[in-house]
Amino acid sequence: MIRVIFALGVLFLFACSKTEVPATPPVVVAQEEAIKFTTNLDTGTYNVADTLPLVITVSSKLPSAGIIYSILVNWTDSSKQICKLDTSLTVSSFSLNIPGLKKSGNYSLSITVTSKSTTTNTLNKSIPVVNNPLGRFMGYKVNPNAKQLGSNYWKNNIVLSDLVTIAFQTPLGNRNRYGTFLMGLTTGDFNNDGYVDVFNGGASFQGQQANSTFLIWNASTKKFDDKNLFNDGTTSFGNPTNVMSLYLNNDNYVDLVIFGHADEGIPNSTNEPISIAISDGKGGYNIIKLNYLIPSELQRFTIEGGDVNDLNNDGFPDLFVNCNSHSYIFWGISSPPYFTNKGYGHFVSDTTNFKSDNGFGEVVQIGPVYGSNIVDVNKDGLNDMILNSSGNNGQEHKILFNQGKGRFNQNGIVKLPKYNNSTEIGIGIQDCVVDDLNGDGLNDIIGLINLSGKSWDIVAYIQKDGLFFIDKSYIIIDNSKSKDPPVRLVYCDFNNDGKKDITYGDGADNRQIIYKRVFIRNDNKFIEQDFYQYDSYMKSLLINLK
Repeated sequence: MIRVIFALGVLFLFACSKTEVPATPPVVVAQEEAIKFTTNLDTGTYNVADTLPLVITVSSKLPSAGIIYSILVNWTDSSKQICKLDTSLTVSSFSLNIPGLKKSGNYSLSITVTSKSTTTNTLNKSIPVVNNPLGRFMGYKVNPNAKQLGSNYWKNNIVLSDLVTIAFQTPLGNRNRYGTFLMGLTTGDFNNDGYVDVFNGGASFQGQQANSTFLIWNASTKKFDDKNLFNDGTTSFGNPTNVMSLYLNNDNYVDLVIFGHADEGIPNSTNEPISIAISDGKGGYNIIKLNYLIPSELQRFTIEGGDVNDLNNDGFPDLFVNCNSHSYIFWGISSPPYFTNKGYGHFVSDTTNFKSDNGFGEVVQIGPVYGSNIVDVNKDGLNDMILNSSGNNGQEHKILFNQGKGRFNQNGIVKLPKYNNSTEIGIGIQDCVVDDLNGDGLNDIIGLINLSGKSWDIVAYIQKDGLFFIDKSYIIIDNSKSKDPPVRLVYCDFNNDGKKDITYGDGADNRQIIYKRVFIRNDNKFIEQDFYQYDSYMKSLLINLK
């Protein structure tokens, strides 16, 4: 019995130790990682300029079959579809420049990334897009060659200094009437940050005084901050007839020449002296009054205006001052006060009581002068002078051609033709620029004509055979839109086609600034258009004023 039990135990042992064949395990399907992606536009609303740059980067593991990038752009202001794209790729990054966003307004961008293997593995992002020029606007950049271009660059600048002054200067009194009266405005980079600022020399009219002020561009707020940068706190230069931005010393900061003037609204008001403001290189300005220049017996004559440029080709700007019946050339020097009365030129209209001497011992008769422009008219490398003058027969505008080293005499005088047959003294060239308008190699003159304060015109003086002839067909003005005559020309390329156009500077009168004309050059014609269509930032200032 015991043997039987032992045999059964052995059989049981062998049965339990027998090797079993395992069953085939089921196939395990790997789970796809959920789609994840980022874009270069994930920071929020994106300000676009016509074309939208898009970069999609997938951060999750790519499905083996690849992914589908789907992009849809709509112009939400009109529900118009701008772009629709579906593309299959096996890469984790996709770049695209989406065109067609030229119109200002709001757009919606929809981005979907989907696995080709599992259509439910997908992710969508919607990003708002705005074509808003002001959203991208950082300020008016200074030309890198501004120092070489000199005062002409700052005068003929794309920035509307009159509108900037109206919009940002702290008002004083009846601002509409005297805030920027006459020609006391200029542009410059006064804090040397690479952006264009504005300086208002201020004005005095009938005893009301507007402060002189620097309007400094603030890139953070996209506004011009009203500041006084004069180290002594000066707030007034009387009633400046002209302000020039230029470089008088060897640093890269813009300096100023300010032509003082009496208050025209007060009889027998005293002259303000010519002043220069020199940057201290630290953001401040030091003032030098040039009282010593004009001889004391002549200081009773009102300073009507003037200009600054190199006349004797020594590399230093010279100062031409107009005091009606007396005009002066003061030569530039390298150190303060930057102008000297040693050997100065003195031109008079009446030689009975005063000697006329051009500085070289020669007499030259040029008549009363109310304004001037120093520019090379005949392209000989020497700066000449265009004079806004008058005589017994009214208009007698002249060009004084430089005879070399700043020498002007009777041999180099050419009279410009009269605008009309009137003998009225008040009709005159308020301001002018020169350019070759008809491509014949000769410089012509564009003149801003003030018709006795009643209306105005801009005309071309075309040069031929050494003389000039008025041609009114170059610039046609609709004077029905005019208020008061503008005070100066601005000659600059406003539509970025490589050709200079014409606009002008007004006084601080909101009525005038609401409609600002620009004359866009097309072949030999300057076609009148609305200025504000070419400058969105200035248009935004105008809207705020309204």
